[in-house]
Amino acid sequence: MVVFETAITLFLTKILTAALFLVLASFAINRSVKLIRKISSRKFEEETIINLAESVGKGLLWFSAVLITLSILGFSEIAAALGTAAGFVALGVSLALKNVLSDTVAGIYLAKDLDFNNGDKVEVDGVKGEIKDVGLRKSRLKLEDGNLRVINNSDAEKKWTLIEDRD
Repeated sequence: MVVFETAITLFLTKILTAALFLVLASFAINRSVKLIRKISSRKFEEETIINLAESVGKGLLWFSAVLITLSILGFSEIAAALGTAAGFVALGVSLALKNVLSDTVAGIYLAKDLDFNNGDKVEVDGVKGEIKDVGLRKSRLKLEDGNLRVINNSDAEKKWTLIEDRD
């Protein structure tokens, strides 16, 4: 009977510790996400990029909190397996989305580039036009004939030439 009571006490202690950790983690994650948003807002003007940074940070922090909670509850092997599996999944996703990720990273760089702005006339990959929009993955150029050309940001970021400033 004493062994059973000790096991229950140990189990309840682990649950209370995990619950307390999750409450503290929730508070810390919310503060961290606000800090990520604040820092991202200083670096980037585009709301899409700020939201992306916030979402990625929040997801990684909560995933870490879940793994730590599993360890507190005595499921360290499961937490290690989930962490390893998540690493392999992330590797697979990053390989599958290589072009999307390179366009997104290039879009972030182009959004920060002071010489690549809406209204500027540029040449990208032999195409001349006026920048109408720099999105997270694609940029849009208005051609001289009035047509709109959508280009991948990774192509634009690799080599573009400023023809005329909007000023």
